Amino acid sequence: MRERIGQLEAAATRDDDPILRALYEHAPSFLAVVSPEGRHIATGRTSEAYGNVIGRSVYEFTDPSSHETTKKAFERACATREPVVYEVLANGENGEPGHTYRVRAVPLCEKDEVRGLLLVPTDITDHVRLERSLIESTEALRLAVDASRMGFWRWEVADNRVEWDDRLLALFETSSTPAGYEEYLALIHPDDRDHVRGVVTEAWQTGVYRTFEHRIASRADGDDKWFLCVGTTRRGPNGDVATLQGGVLDITEKKSLASHLWRAERAQTISQLSSGFAHNFNNLLAVIVPHLEMAAEHQKGEAASAALEASLQARDLVRSMLALAGRRSGEETTPGATRELVYRVEAICRMTFSKEISLTTSVEPDVGAVTLPSIDLEQVLLNLLFNARDALEAWDGPERRIDVAVARVAEEGGCAQVHFRVTDTGPGIPEEIRSRIFEPFFTTKTSQRRAGLGLASSLARVQAVAGKLEVESGQPSKTTFTLILPELPSQSPSHDPSAHAIGHRETILIVDDEPLVRGVVRRLLESEGYRVHEAGSAAEARDVLGRVGSTVDVIILDQSMPREAGLEALPSLLSLTNAAVILFTGLVPDAATGAAAILEKPAMATDIFRVVREVLDRRHAR
Repeated sequence: MRERIGQLEAAATRDDDPILRALYEHAPSFLAVVSPEGRHIATGRTSEAYGNVIGRSVYEFTDPSSHETTKKAFERACATREPVVYEVLANGENGEPGHTYRVRAVPLCEKDEVRGLLLVPTDITDHVRLERSLIESTEALRLAVDASRMGFWRWEVADNRVEWDDRLLALFETSSTPAGYEEYLALIHPDDRDHVRGVVTEAWQTGVYRTFEHRIASRADGDDKWFLCVGTTRRGPNGDVATLQGGVLDITEKKSLASHLWRAERAQTISQLSSGFAHNFNNLLAVIVPHLEMAAEHQKGEAASAALEASLQARDLVRSMLALAGRRSGEETTPGATRELVYRVEAICRMTFSKEISLTTSVEPDVGAVTLPSIDLEQVLLNLLFNARDALEAWDGPERRIDVAVARVAEEGGCAQVHFRVTDTGPGIPEEIRSRIFEPFFTTKTSQRRAGLGLASSLARVQAVAGKLEVESGQPSKTTFTLILPELPSQSPSHDPSAHAIGHRETILIVDDEPLVRGVVRRLLESEGYRVHEAGSAAEARDVLGRVGSTVDVIILDQSMPREAGLEALPSLLSLTNAAVILFTGLVPDAATGAAAILEKPAMATDIFRVVREVLDRRHAR
């Protein structure tokens, strides 16, 4: 055998055997004969990077990570005297590391003794890299599919065979794939079936599968589930569409968010319309209320008193509407305001609730002011009451009643709280729902009434002022929401609302774009001894101040005027006079810099006299 190996080596280097030499030099593999220990005995050609490697070990050119594999392959070939195939990581013929070889080791035997091994390596680096790239691409695709949560389907048209993957089964909430096309259509929402059928028919006839959306048949909870469907077609040998296949994506959450956005935009529009309506209505009430007040005071008749009471209720309804629209009210948080607010909320609910629902309200007389602003308190209470109403309307129990109870609860250490309890006799709230009702967008209401932000928003407002919102519910009936708010320290009134405020010939400028409003305020002030000028706009007011600005003591300035609002005109007006400014408005701004006081429309005569007198007294005291 040694002699034969020597002959092979000599033949490979002889110049007189060109055929054998060409065979060795141009063989696709670097053929080599090595000893059982791995030392080179002969090679087919000289290595491009290492030259003559005779006598050198194969382990010099093999990556250390492949040494053990090479050793075991040699041992197995020698032991079995059968060819062995193995893969190693080694240097390329050009010396570049990182090549992958599939090596065939053929034992060379002489008299049952292995004298050497013929190594026939094949460089499979490109194949391995391509295979690895394919695996990585497949994994990336799998991750993308998993991330998209898309389910996949396939429909063989000819034999009406439908295939679904596990994710699509989960999306449709079914355990078995539809037996055919018609069984699949049965799972679609009845209102969407014709649309789905039309898209599929068009794809079958034209080969174009349009992306579309549809719902599935109503689920146990009654909510719609929306899907986005994408697909493609494949034609058979005859040119007709033979296969439709694609994916389905659950877009229910996206649809829900879009609905919330639409509702928010709609609410903003309503808010803007409400503000305009309230402004005009307040201007009318600003004329009606003072006249009725004077009539009731002088005539002492029941008719005038009743008309005044109705006007004040209309004023309160406008304030409530502005609060619901997210506009500020000028109402301060006082003990009286807390009680009035609760009864005002009750009045709103009585007008909107079904007559089948009984509503009772009790407020203890010692209830004080609370830390939650009046606007926020009104919205929270209305939200709790509307939720109670919705629960009762969906309840077929023997009694439909809502009880509202407000009480002052003294705490240790002198601190006190006010508890607002709203109890309904409805079906109660299951534990699994009760634990989630304060989550944003969570709702059990139907799509016509769903919002999912009321309780979450209420809780956020309450917690912002160190309050609590708790729920207790038993089944099958009664749910109680308890709003707990810290009580504010009591304050002595800064004025006597019954005190008569008589003028002392001070001069007042009324700036309002409504002639009726200017007229009634002028008559009231002149009846109390004030001198009065009028202006229908900010420009007219500047003209008046240009003439008599030094004599003006107070400016009653309307905020909501066309072309130039009150606060916009305020700097230019103050540049012409030292008068104090009372902002006269039904929409109290977040900031009224430069104004000495705010008088909310519509105002009673006593309120107008009081605010004017307070501003003048502070001005004289400086």
